[in-house]
Amino acid sequence: MELNFTIPQLVYTLLALPPLFSLIAAVNVLGKGLLHWLNRLTAVAAGAIVIKLVMQFDPSEPVSFGYLYLDALALWMLIIVTMLYLAFAWTSKAYLDRDTNIRYGYLRRFSHLEGRFYALSHLFVWTMMIVVLVNNLGLMWVAIEATTLVSALLVAFKFTRTSLEAAWKYVMVCTVGICLALLGTILVYYAQILAMGGAQALDWQYLSVHGGELNPALAKVAFCFLFVGYGTKVGLAPMHAWLPDAHSEAPALTSGLLSGALCICAIYVLLRNVIVIMPAVGMGFISSLFLFFGLLTIALAIPFVVIQRDIKRMLAYSSMENFGLMAAGFGLFMPLAVEASLLHMMNHALVKYALFYTAGTIMEAYGTKNMMRMHGMLQQAPRTSLFWLLGIVGILGMPPMGIFFSKFYIIDSFFLADRPWLGMLALVLLAGMLIGILYHALRMMGGKPKRKSAGELMGRLDTAVLLVLLLASGIISGTLLELPYLGDLLVTAGQIILGGMS
Repeated sequence: MELNFTIPQLVYTLLALPPLFSLIAAVNVLGKGLLHWLNRLTAVAAGAIVIKLVMQFDPSEPVSFGYLYLDALALWMLIIVTMLYLAFAWTSKAYLDRDTNIRYGYLRRFSHLEGRFYALSHLFVWTMMIVVLVNNLGLMWVAIEATTLVSALLVAFKFTRTSLEAAWKYVMVCTVGICLALLGTILVYYAQILAMGGAQALDWQYLSVHGGELNPALAKVAFCFLFVGYGTKVGLAPMHAWLPDAHSEAPALTSGLLSGALCICAIYVLLRNVIVIMPAVGMGFISSLFLFFGLLTIALAIPFVVIQRDIKRMLAYSSMENFGLMAAGFGLFMPLAVEASLLHMMNHALVKYALFYTAGTIMEAYGTKNMMRMHGMLQQAPRTSLFWLLGIVGILGMPPMGIFFSKFYIIDSFFLADRPWLGMLALVLLAGMLIGILYHALRMMGGKPKRKSAGELMGRLDTAVLLVLLLASGIISGTLLELPYLGDLLVTAGQIILGGMS
């Protein structure tokens, strides 16, 4: 007998799973083996629910229920978050086991904290799901602030001096940004009261229809605060100071979630505000901010990559490059660019999670973050080296990897939008990033080993998960328009951003 669930029932069940597991993990009553399997089963159940949502949901017919809302854009984001949720669940045991066994591993001394790590990680994923599913700009702000509080505990999880410093900087910088975003949200509400009254306060569905009635001057000021506030959370320059430290000091699993999912959730909330404000402010002002700060972010990341020594900080600056490119793509406000930027969100999330996981494995093998002390990886850890190379090739956008397609479409959009000079500037900046990252990555793989390595640390399961992530990125990007559902979902999500649907 087939069970039929409504979309609201599926969403409520999805949102119940991570906090329920977190509660069980936090009380620390389960054995490690059972805890690991329950972690995986929870993520698999969440994945099954999202697949069921994909099968039942019509992208052209948004569904609203209470304070929750599901449209094509929200579902696209939910798919990305859930894919990383599954990747986390199926790679976490191998990562934590290695941390427990290596000589200087944190969990070797405090193995009882595995339950706490799982609890915080699942709560982190849950807050990101809330971000993409709520239907109120105020609640989106609350959910984004919740992601900061939970993820800060994960950044500081190892409780070392450097991790505590990184968590402190993360909380301070992001809190300042989020406070500015709150001020922008309050100004949007004030503009709503002046134009439409206080009914349906900050309701996104209502404001997306009546956004043109907002006072243009007030809406423009509100957007400036929103852009700086949520841009800080994304890691756009010059508000990016927290990002390299947080990504470097967090556990590799957390770094993958931070870079792959959290920062694009902040972009998502910013885009939801853009949809409301753009009819009143106009496209030109908003486009200029996105393009300028997007390209500035790429430009500022390049010199830090070139002089970098910390392997995870290098990947963090690579994330800045990709977030800057996404911002510039959205700033063009044309269908191809917006759809390519949404596709780039997925590609970057999948490839960057694989890269951070591989970087964490390399750090455990060599007992250091310093890339200058890593040589001869091809001889000492060939499997890890292969995935490191595939990840680097993928994140730099080389064919046939998935990011090649999304980067190509974004760059092509500059020329189609009659902005050839910006397109050439973007190409030069991406070439600079490519040279800097390739220099470090290839130097690590080649040469004669100068430091004793722990050998091949990747197991079969985590190897298979990373392979699936990389293949999924390439296959989805290369065949997206031929795929029966995802292509339509992406096009409809792009139309929502461009104001084609309410």
